[in-house]
Amino acid sequence: MKTMLFSIHLHLEPNPDGVYTVTSPDVPGLVTEGRTPDEILQNVQEALKSLLDAWDELGVEPPAALHPLLEDRPQTIEMLVAV
Repeated sequence: MKTMLFSIHLHLEPNPDGVYTVTSPDVPGLVTEGRTPDEILQNVQEALKSLLDAWDELGVEPPAALHPLLEDRPQTIEMLVAV
């Protein structure tokens, strides 16, 4: 399966136990959690895959934010970077 690239906004809500609840205003139904950036990224990827599979099975069109980016063109993304 070919990897698809998407540009979506993520909202990270900190919880008292050090876990972040992750949602996206661009992708209704996306909800996951994670402690570290790597864990959050992995969990978001798994959640998106599950949503795309479910929408495909139901014949539902994914939200516009999940239309793949064109890999042969420059892209602009937002990223939070801690230094």
